[in-house]
Amino acid sequence: MSKNKSIGTSLAAITAAEQTLGRPLPASYVQWLLENNGRALGALNVFPVYDANCARKTWESITRHYNTSWKEWLENVDGGNDAGELLPFAQFGAGDYYCFDYAQTGPSGEAVVVLWSHETGATSSVAPDFAAFLALPGRPG
Repeated sequence: MSKNKSIGTSLAAITAAEQTLGRPLPASYVQWLLENNGRALGALNVFPVYDANCARKTWESITRHYNTSWKEWLENVDGGNDAGELLPFAQFGAGDYYCFDYAQTGPSGEAVVVLWSHETGATSSVAPDFAAFLALPGRPG
């Protein structure tokens, strides 16, 4: 039997991340994290929640990215756009982020997925929720 912890995480680790972020994570993202925390989608690195049981794989967590890289980008982008309702869950390319936009909800009741441009601060809608994002043909990664 393998001594390696299987990929995935616990509800306790997810709850801790939600408390740190000050908002609930979308249900389809939570479900994905429970099974895939620490995995990439092809070449696209989806931010995990930090899990002490798998610290090496989850160190670059959604909370870490939100509190460091994301806040640094927002301080430097002159787009005049309010990004306060955005929560980045994956970095795309050289600084753009896939984000949950909590100002918009899709038919499932979850936050819409948008792509945020580091050059302009503008967003473009990508999918009505994380589950639909996962199913996109030609999704980066």
